Amino acid sequence: MENKLLADYEQQFGVTSAEITSKISRLGHIAGNDRNEYIKEIERNLDEVHDLLEQMDLSVKESDVSVRAKLHNRVASYRAELHRLAKEFARAKCTVNIDLEDDNHFAESEDITSEQKQRLLYTSERLNQSGIQLDNTYRIAVETEEIGSQILTDLNRQRETMHNSFNRLRDANADLGRSTRMINAIIVRSRQHKIILFGVMAAFCFLLVFALYHTFL
Repeated sequence: MENKLLADYEQQFGVTSAEITSKISRLGHIAGNDRNEYIKEIERNLDEVHDLLEQMDLSVKESDVSVRAKLHNRVASYRAELHRLAKEFARAKCTVNIDLEDDNHFAESEDITSEQKQRLLYTSERLNQSGIQLDNTYRIAVETEEIGSQILTDLNRQRETMHNSFNRLRDANADLGRSTRMINAIIVRSRQHKIILFGVMAAFCFLLVFALYHTFL
């Protein structure tokens, strides 16, 4: 069953990403110091989306194994959307000649050379590729975990089958032992009955001889 927490994160992601898209489209119409503040707002929104993706990853890891792969694919699509927004944001900054001060914060406006623009776009593309590689690595790890879980389940099922077979074999051996004891008891009783029968016949013969002896004397 898909968890409710992930659905809440997805809703927040949709609202925030739509807000980022809207702000990026208006970035070229903002001038001066207002533009710098506007850029910082977009940057904060991107950080919020990144935090949401991390929370989604944790939520997926806590989900049932049966739905984990499907949920991971959804989170991967959101991560790709974040990379697209970041790349679009970088291009918008190049268009309005805003120099990037560090990875997440921007300084005052200044002219950017063509070489700097290309380097910024190249860095953004590398980040996008790195994110895709991380997604693929995580997907492989999830699939490997699912395969390992399935193998453990199969091994447990086989162990249970072997345990049941051993119990049936032990019960059959016990039944065989009881049958052997019963047969031995029947043989002993049969021998006892034969001895008693021979004794009775001997006594009868003795009495018969004794009676005939006294009759003819």
